[in-house]
Amino acid sequence: MWTRFLLAALLAWAALPASAQEREWIFDTGDEDAYLVFGVPDSDDAGVSFGCTLQSGEIRIFVPEAGDYLKPNDKIKLVITIAGKDFTFDATTTANEMSATTSAEAEIRPDDRLFAELRKADRFTIKTGTEENTFPLEGADFDSLIRACSKS
Repeated sequence: MWTRFLLAALLAWAALPASAQEREWIFDTGDEDAYLVFGVPDSDDAGVSFGCTLQSGEIRIFVPEAGDYLKPNDKIKLVITIAGKDFTFDATTTANEMSATTSAEAEIRPDDRLFAELRKADRFTIKTGTEENTFPLEGADFDSLIRACSKS
């Protein structure tokens, strides 16, 4: 499932005009999926992705590079920290063939309190095992993502 999501995100980036080579938030929808990706447009460089099957009632958090020491099909904890508050989710690892590392994915509901905190913050940190990355939130359109992912 995540492979289809990641492929759709990469195809959307390829359709965007080339711009600065810095990561930015990109929200897009297709016929079946919606996603919010923090990455470089027109490339496969992504730091974190949030996505869903439209109106499924579930949002997937995808971390493309969760840690070199992790093995595919491991069950791990994915911890998102926002302004000192930790939100912990069960995640599953998969092989990331694009970067020869291991990815992690967790599923949460669109009404999870995590999203209310993300809307108020200017950054968040994701920790998977010993790997930890901080992402800015300027330009992140979580409202559109939640509308697209919530059951109608």
